[in-house]
Amino acid sequence: MAKLKVATTSKNKTDFNKLQPLNDEELDSWWRTVPGARRFTGEIMAAVDEHCAIAAHIPPEDEAGLIQILTEKIQRKYISQIVEIFEYDGKGDIEDFADALTAKFEPNFRRDFTKDSPLEDLAQQNSFAGYVIIIKLKNKLKWLTAAVTDFNRSNSLEGGALIFITTEENPPPSITRLSDFLTPYDVQFFVINLLENARLNSQQKLYTSTLAAKLSKQSALIAKNLAKTELYNYGLDFVRTVIPKFDANIFNRAVWECQAQFLLPALEQIRTQLIEKNFLMIKRILPKTDEFGRTLEEPYDMELRHLHHYGGKFQIFQYSEWEILELAYEARNALSHLKTIDLLPLEKIFSFVK
Repeated sequence: MAKLKVATTSKNKTDFNKLQPLNDEELDSWWRTVPGARRFTGEIMAAVDEHCAIAAHIPPEDEAGLIQILTEKIQRKYISQIVEIFEYDGKGDIEDFADALTAKFEPNFRRDFTKDSPLEDLAQQNSFAGYVIIIKLKNKLKWLTAAVTDFNRSNSLEGGALIFITTEENPPPSITRLSDFLTPYDVQFFVINLLENARLNSQQKLYTSTLAAKLSKQSALIAKNLAKTELYNYGLDFVRTVIPKFDANIFNRAVWECQAQFLLPALEQIRTQLIEKNFLMIKRILPKTDEFGRTLEEPYDMELRHLHHYGGKFQIFQYSEWEILELAYEARNALSHLKTIDLLPLEKIFSFVK
């Protein structure tokens, strides 16, 4: 059983170009059926409905998928609207951005410098009427929140809509962030659907999907690439084929959390079943006082450590029962000391309680 250390700051690097992309069905599954992702795109579409600007944050690996699904949604809903993608990698101020934007979409725009903000000026002049412009930002822009506010202050219902997409680290709280909409259960729901035909039983699928959700950091692309039987069977070795040099401490922390979530109820079930099968024999040796001075009066007062100690001393259990008791007792001790369980004993426990 590997010792589990407290996770430190991740320095994981991923070459996203080497990851297998989501196909159309998987993209549709993520953005249309996963509750958090669906609410996120709904928030963006609501801004389009109101002819507003909105700034949305997305993990870099999921940017292309979001733009694809937004383009499809807008084109279906607004046949007359022109959807354009504008990549902006400048580092200048808001005036520089407005110059670059108008040079492409409104070359005849004349800036009214009596207006403090160029975005407010653009909105008042309905410069982008008939357009929904998806703006891919390649740099962190300090004025992004102000740009959205300024545009929305003056844009009319005849104006266009601006969707800023940013993948920057540590985005400001005012930005609409996918991470605020997603829960680990959303990612788990997505992964377990991908594992539908995997050669894993239902308990193994739940365990694997939960682990993938913890490791993917709310990224659909990483979750898709981790949604394999190899994650269950080979653990960190497999993860490092997806994310080279993945931090072992972070992986072990995620594994321990998953094992605690799934194994502790299973261990309690094992304890209960052993007591039920041997109730009268256990009853005969009671009462007892354990090493902490606690009085054990009834069979159900006995924890795994009590069953292991007194069961061995008084030879209460049959060989097969003793075998699973020892396994459960060792697993409980390991989890209590932040250690992870190896695959073989994990398999045996899962097979006993399924």
